[in-house]
Amino acid sequence: MTYRSTEFTVDELGFIQIALNKVLAAAARGELDLNQLAREEMASRGLDLKGDWVGFDRARQIHQVAVTK
Repeated sequence: MTYRSTEFTVDELGFIQIALNKVLAAAARGELDLNQLAREEMASRGLDLKGDWVGFDRARQIHQVAVTK
């Protein structure tokens, strides 16, 4: 089974089912930018837009994420 708007399976998107209601509601209201959150996470893992390792500095450039300390 897949979600209608994506190629990912329910198993691959299962993490969303354990998200707190207040987080899902904030995202639905536009108060939480899930795209920005994903970009920050990808940068913190040193990954490009395809999920390939490019290193932390390059990933921050790609995702336009500032260095956090």
